[in-house]
Amino acid sequence: MNRASTLKQPLIFVGPPRSGVTLISDLVMHHEALCWLDESFEKHPRSDFQHRLFKRKCAFRNKALQDKSFFGSLAREFSPTPSEAMNFWDEHTREEIDFYRGFSRGKHATPVEISSIREILSRRVTLSDKSRLALRFTGPSRLCYLHSIFPDAKFININRDPASTVHSMISTEEWEYQGKNLLWWRGAYSLQELAQYDRLRGHAVAGTAFQLNKLIQTTKLEASELDLNILTLNYEDFVASPEHVMGQILDFAELSSSKTVDAALKQNEIRCSNKVLKMPATDVNTVYTWCPAT
Repeated sequence: MNRASTLKQPLIFVGPPRSGVTLISDLVMHHEALCWLDESFEKHPRSDFQHRLFKRKCAFRNKALQDKSFFGSLAREFSPTPSEAMNFWDEHTREEIDFYRGFSRGKHATPVEISSIREILSRRVTLSDKSRLALRFTGPSRLCYLHSIFPDAKFININRDPASTVHSMISTEEWEYQGKNLLWWRGAYSLQELAQYDRLRGHAVAGTAFQLNKLIQTTKLEASELDLNILTLNYEDFVASPEHVMGQILDFAELSSSKTVDAALKQNEIRCSNKVLKMPATDVNTVYTWCPAT
């Protein structure tokens, strides 16, 4: 199997943090055809042993879904899960491509980056005996950069109601040290926007909504500029009808129906805590002022 065929039409999930990207992508990645990245890959991206072991780990993960006993529950708890593998992307891209905090707006991969990244990921897919690659990125979607590596990729963009997303973001411990009082993601703001954020810096809700809006609008702009093959979904629609939305995703991805995906859906408690009801009305209005619901 050659490199081009192993990386044909990879499936790439993008979206803001706390928007359902992780949950939905994890469910889809139970599909038997999909190869994904985990913590072992992140630590040893060139290990043929790890790539071959991944096939067995996937089988173990999917088999655990069918076991309703205590041991099945324990197996699910310790099964490998998909990772964004940020260390891998950081190590295999040049310094100006920041997969931790950068938008990489308008940036393309160099020929060396394309060759190196595709070679490693192609070997991953081949040795794990899978037919398609699936990736996930939360935060800036970096569509331009990813499209330069995977020109035929199918993108799935997950969004959630802005007020719920903002409430969830500012409730996390990590956001306390990231963007609650700091412009966390970099590389896509105009001087006017930077000055605008300076006036919001002391207001966690407004500042977070401002940053969330930039994530959403940048993804829309890049998708339009590149004329990408992209499916945009709302998390609330998924919660209301998970089977229907999962069917949409599989159809868009050109993947067959999957008993393991169905089993994963049944095992997970799909719910949508209405964060908007837990916020003061003034905060809700602030969110929609700086990040209009679309």
